Amino acid sequence: AGPGAMLDVLRKPRPESPGNARRFGLHPYQEYFGRYVIFGAMALLQGTLVCLGDMFFLGVQCEHPLQFLMVGWLCALVFSLLIYTLTVSFGDIGKAIAVVLLVMQVAGSGGTFPIETLPPFFQMICKWLLFPYGVDAMHSAMAGSFGNEYWVSMGKLALFILPALLLGLVLRKPVMRLNDWIIRNLESTKV
Repeated sequence: AGPGAMLDVLRKPRPESPGNARRFGLHPYQEYFGRYVIFGAMALLQGTLVCLGDMFFLGVQCEHPLQFLMVGWLCALVFSLLIYTLTVSFGDIGKAIAVVLLVMQVAGSGGTFPIETLPPFFQMICKWLLFPYGVDAMHSAMAGSFGNEYWVSMGKLALFILPALLLGLVLRKPVMRLNDWIIRNLESTKV
């Protein structure tokens, strides 16, 4: 299923059908948030299930169970908002960008190996990735934190909401026009 889904994401883009905002008298931001509520709720449910499964099924020892759940919820919301925004703004191209970001997150997060042991490229970009802050917050919730380490990591992770909202609410229309222009030009090539 994984390679098939990846190939599906990378296939030739097609023009997306317009949203329902105008037909129902909604503003674009209302449509944006209205649709995201579905994805956000699913992400919160998934984050809750994974964290509770870690604690009660896998038996992960956790110093602060509520903080552990809060990390799962924030990660779920931030990641789902970013992927949702990329997809609604760029269409199929946004899905491909999300897949590339996912691969970079897994490789450069410091979750598998310490960041200091990663290749220089990943050491350079790790501060721009979401996973390292989620991993740091999870470590703090599980083993206890030194000072405000937990809250600093949570704050840094939450900061990624701002560029997602900027793209989804402010830059979305120009990006969609550019995306439509690219798709029209690709279709005219008959490739």
